Amino acid sequence: MLVNGALVPPRAALDELADVVRSVRRRVEIVAPAPAPRFGRRPPVQVPTEPLEPPLEDVALAILRLPITGFGNVTSGDAHKIIETIAAAAAEWMPPTVCFTGGAALEFPGDRSVWAKLAGDLDALSEIARGVPQCVERLGFFVDRRVFRPMLSIATVTNATIAADLETVVAALDAFRGQDWIVDSIILTTEAFVGGRSETQELERIPVG
Repeated sequence: MLVNGALVPPRAALDELADVVRSVRRRVEIVAPAPAPRFGRRPPVQVPTEPLEPPLEDVALAILRLPITGFGNVTSGDAHKIIETIAAAAAEWMPPTVCFTGGAALEFPGDRSVWAKLAGDLDALSEIARGVPQCVERLGFFVDRRVFRPMLSIATVTNATIAADLETVVAALDAFRGQDWIVDSIILTTEAFVGGRSETQELERIPVG
């Protein structure tokens, strides 16, 4: 099974973020075609009936998380060892207090995200992000330490996105300061592909501190 580690913000903090992003979203309206002249030789203009794309596509709140790293495809026995090792280290880490404030978009080549940035005890947060891969490496697993970023992908661009959409939402996030929340656990999840779709389930919630 594929196992990943992440930090999951509380639902109240995510609801605040979603409200900010939605509050400044450009409305896309479908303009009805003008009626054809009563006495005319030209047929009425055909208007596509496909629904228009939104300016930004929300990431579902249920899957919003801050990835730490992936552990790859592991057995149940290896997953148990990973949990035990991380839990022993996490008991000694200080639970950081953070909040969402600030925004960014299209931060690196190939990026399609609008990001909400974190502020607060980022040093303690970085210690957790570094510590999890280090724990696993002691077991002989080699993972990517570059996965973690102190920001959350809250929405993605679509074919209908224009520069003004990104400027507006980033400005709104820059002016926003969300509620403080404590990073009190590390979430390990499993990922499986069912019918061509990825399904994620929580495997273990490891307390911090």
